[in-house]
Amino acid sequence: MIRVLPGLETREEWLAFMRRETPYCLIDTPPVLVDFQGTFLQLTHFPSGSSDPIRYTLGSKTSLEPAWDLIRGCQWSLSFLLRGLSELAFDSNVRDNALPGFSSDLSLRRSFARERNLPEPAASQLLSALEKLPEIWDLDSVRRLLANQQFSQWQALEGRYTPLGLLVSLIEEPEHWHISTELEGLRLSRLQRPQVQLTPRLTPPPQRLRRT
Repeated sequence: MIRVLPGLETREEWLAFMRRETPYCLIDTPPVLVDFQGTFLQLTHFPSGSSDPIRYTLGSKTSLEPAWDLIRGCQWSLSFLLRGLSELAFDSNVRDNALPGFSSDLSLRRSFARERNLPEPAASQLLSALEKLPEIWDLDSVRRLLANQQFSQWQALEGRYTPLGLLVSLIEEPEHWHISTELEGLRLSRLQRPQVQLTPRLTPPPQRLRRT
């Protein structure tokens, strides 16, 4: 896994994050794995000197609005939100300890992430967006394209790779992959078997959230 974004400290950065096809990535500062693929926002924090990452899960079963309102209430700052979470007492159900100004549907939980091979931001690499399409494509260029959603017309061929799954595979097993240029765009093959075809583009993906 890689870190994709240097930070989430402004409204514009959160909106750009939510426009991603998969709003799931590592953040540089603070060191957090952010997952907002459903109605719950999951933050896995890697505190300095701690062996067990701390995971906060906040939101509602029915809507993403309670989590989104909390982000807005924290001035769109991930750092501010984490500081607030670290000061809460989690010895009881925080939902029962109503947070003034926020929906009663908002649920907050803290746990310790114990998955094997959970990536730390310090061990990852920052993949910046492509500023122009390369004349000759290599794996690094494709990783940057995938990490920044700079593609369209995604087509899974023999495999069932998602953009995130392909990105992880290109990072973890690059020796298995080959890139070929087609009239339709790029074709990526694993062990000589075509897996994915896509069209590179430099424009960002379509907006998923209404600006408010």
